[in-house]
Amino acid sequence: MSRAVHVSRGSLGAVLLLVLAGAAVPSAGAAPQAPHAPRVERVSTAADGAQADGPSDGAAISADGRRVAFTSNAPSFGCAHFSPCLLVKDLATGGVTRIDLGSGHTYGSPLPSADGGRIAYSAGTRFLAPYLYDRATGRSERLWPENPPGPHELGRAQSISPDGTHVAYTIGNRNGDENFRLLYVRDTATGTDELISPAEEGDKAGASVSGDGKQVAYGVRVDSETDPVDVFVKNRATGERTQVDKGLGVAYLVRITADGRRVLLDAESGLYVHDLSTGESRRVAEGRPFSATADGGYAVVGGEDGMRVRDLRTGRRGAALPADAQSGSQMLAAQGRAVVFGSRASHLVAGDTNREPDVFVLSGGLRENPDPMPSVTERISTTPDGRQRAGASHDPAMGEGKVVAFTSQGTDSPKDTNVLVNATEGISQVDSGTQGPAHEGTPCYSGRMVGYVAPLASDGGPGVHIRNRSVGKLTSLSSYQGVRFTWMGQPAVDPTCQWITYAATLPGTDADPHPQPHVYRFRFNGGTTDLVSEPSGEAAGNPSITYDGRYIAFEQDGDIHVRDLDTGALEKVAGDSSAPSLSSDGRKIAFQHGRDVHVRDLDTGTTTRAEGAQPSLSGDGTRVAYTSGRSVYLLELATGKRQLISVDRWGGRNDLPAGHPSVNADGTAVAFESASPDLVAGDTNGVTDVFLRTVQ
Repeated sequence: MSRAVHVSRGSLGAVLLLVLAGAAVPSAGAAPQAPHAPRVERVSTAADGAQADGPSDGAAISADGRRVAFTSNAPSFGCAHFSPCLLVKDLATGGVTRIDLGSGHTYGSPLPSADGGRIAYSAGTRFLAPYLYDRATGRSERLWPENPPGPHELGRAQSISPDGTHVAYTIGNRNGDENFRLLYVRDTATGTDELISPAEEGDKAGASVSGDGKQVAYGVRVDSETDPVDVFVKNRATGERTQVDKGLGVAYLVRITADGRRVLLDAESGLYVHDLSTGESRRVAEGRPFSATADGGYAVVGGEDGMRVRDLRTGRRGAALPADAQSGSQMLAAQGRAVVFGSRASHLVAGDTNREPDVFVLSGGLRENPDPMPSVTERISTTPDGRQRAGASHDPAMGEGKVVAFTSQGTDSPKDTNVLVNATEGISQVDSGTQGPAHEGTPCYSGRMVGYVAPLASDGGPGVHIRNRSVGKLTSLSSYQGVRFTWMGQPAVDPTCQWITYAATLPGTDADPHPQPHVYRFRFNGGTTDLVSEPSGEAAGNPSITYDGRYIAFEQDGDIHVRDLDTGALEKVAGDSSAPSLSSDGRKIAFQHGRDVHVRDLDTGTTTRAEGAQPSLSGDGTRVAYTSGRSVYLLELATGKRQLISVDRWGGRNDLPAGHPSVNADGTAVAFESASPDLVAGDTNGVTDVFLRTVQ
């Protein structure tokens, strides 16, 4: 087993700071090294690394990358659901500081200065107001002008200068669209508040202050359906106001640069830079911008290739953030070397089992062809509270996202097995527990319906069951046209939760004393059962069903067939083959042929081959998971790129064999079984477990 260099939890923050500082680890005679691979650290943890027991989000990072401010509702931080906390994490020491104004306050929109020494934020018991926290004194000051025109009870921090000496903030009232009526800048050296934009200009749509506080960019909402926001820059020294978004249609402010010379704008599905000296606007990136560095050289942009850090001068990019990444206006450190974000993803760092949104920092050099976001292997077959199971778990079957059904042995007897499902709400048991051994769990995409095999509660005869998890209803199948089956198994629920297919054997008759198993399809709404395989043929089984239940692939007499249940047409796909796996639209099929996995496009007739076994085709038909040797792999069909899935804790290959892969709907996650103890920390049960690997 190959192993990469292992970095301990305690040293990860220090490594991140070395990276941000541009430091390199010297070695004798070493050649210049390429930018380091992406690295992820979970920020929303205690000083000792313990994970939070509640959600954390709303993060912002200091330009030097050392401090991250975020809000949390985790009781482990001393917070509560209705009393969120504002916290600051020191990535070098791991220390967590709580900014506390007293009981009953709610917090939001933290904005650290470049070194994190000052943090502007919004807080209040009933209505929010802008505040400025000074780390040197440990005190917070409320930012509010003296005798502002009109009644005002709401306020919000909008921007802080890199040195923390100037803060732009808005105040307003609860009436209609007057929440952000007045825009001020606080000069902390003099303690004065200067009105930048009065109420007559309109409600404000964001603001950004330059490094010396002399230039303030801000948006104003206007009464126009085609262009609802105008963006201006005001020179505080001269009082001159310049509109900077002319000719760009609908445009929103991203920020003004620290030198006050350029303004970054979100317009026409792209990022523009407006030069205040020339009056020209230039498009520098495609996609939606979320945050930019103070020098205007780097930005987080969401485009066709995902949300990434981008070098606006060279075009180099960072790893794509998770699809659910929570963005912020100050999520990027200097030179684009670190980006902070919130996510519910549990595969970014080891030991993320709290099932809560967390705050993460991604660091890494930018490249023309960046490495993917780091991912870790997760153990799915745990108890609902996250402890490892004593009995073996196996036979995973995936739906969409991270929905996985699997079979797990009880602690009393290996024959005492249950079917469980991992879904968004956690792990739960599907079978009743009194049906005898239950196995072969199969979910629809959402996990709402789960099929499985278990003896009938009434007489112990063979049965295939479907549990509607949303209402708890259990439907049991045991016969065809009034005749009881003598054996049932191999169920598969369609993605839409409307159909189930399975294999079953009827009892012998005088005409057929040695009956063979056949494939059937059952419709949940209506209760009709169809025979899918050829009734006069040999043994049939291992069915795979499409999105709408129309197409079913199956084995029969050593060949692979696909039945169109709408027309009745039967197509032979391959001879001397087994283990069919259909895409959700039924137009691609993976199967085992000899020592190879084949994926065939039924429309074009083209076939992709890979040496391996146990194929599982993603619902969208773009990737196939399979075993090769002792490991599990995922093949991207369009590019031929192959990834190792059964990855151990150090990035190497699994010690003990891994198998039975199942890939989810869009090919972004693969479940598999293995007894290898090196895949996750704390795996000491000595039995087969079910694991999940998210691919990027």
